[in-house]
Amino acid sequence: TASADYAKGEQEDPDTGETVTIEDWWRAKGKYDYFFSKKAYGYLDGRYEKDAVAELDRRVIVGVGGGYQWIESDDMNFSTEFGLASLYEKFNNQTDSNSELSFQVGYNFDKKLRKNIKFTHDLTYYPAIDKFSDYYLTSTAGIRADFTEKIFMTLKAIFNYDATPAIGRGSTDVKYFLGLGYRF
Repeated sequence: TASADYAKGEQEDPDTGETVTIEDWWRAKGKYDYFFSKKAYGYLDGRYEKDAVAELDRRVIVGVGGGYQWIESDDMNFSTEFGLASLYEKFNNQTDSNSELSFQVGYNFDKKLRKNIKFTHDLTYYPAIDKFSDYYLTSTAGIRADFTEKIFMTLKAIFNYDATPAIGRGSTDVKYFLGLGYRF
């Protein structure tokens, strides 16, 4: 599977009248699953992210591991995963970059609410192997409405927490996203 998201937004400061960038980010993700049995699988995944507002020049994560498909049906799917990941971060306002080996623990869930409407939720936690207090966590929850077999609309909230953010930036970042998609 592969996906990408992009958002850019500006708003006017009511006190100064100055236009301020409030969103300027993008991310791309890819994942390959190989099932060894009906329930157990191995995976290889990667993601690349940039966020100008959070001063994130780039975050690159490459992971490998195994998973288990607990529920698989037309109406609902639930799987858990565990593996290792290489996490690299470079911030615009810092000269040093951060590169570490992390565990990768997460789950994926989706539930069909109606014939063409689905709720999706995923969470992935990347604690550094040498220091569990240094971690990155990302979670997405959303509703997807299929208009045709190929075209869909999605409304989602993306929650990111970085225990070691850029200097002067907060650890928590919540994004809301409304977009149109196309399945190849």
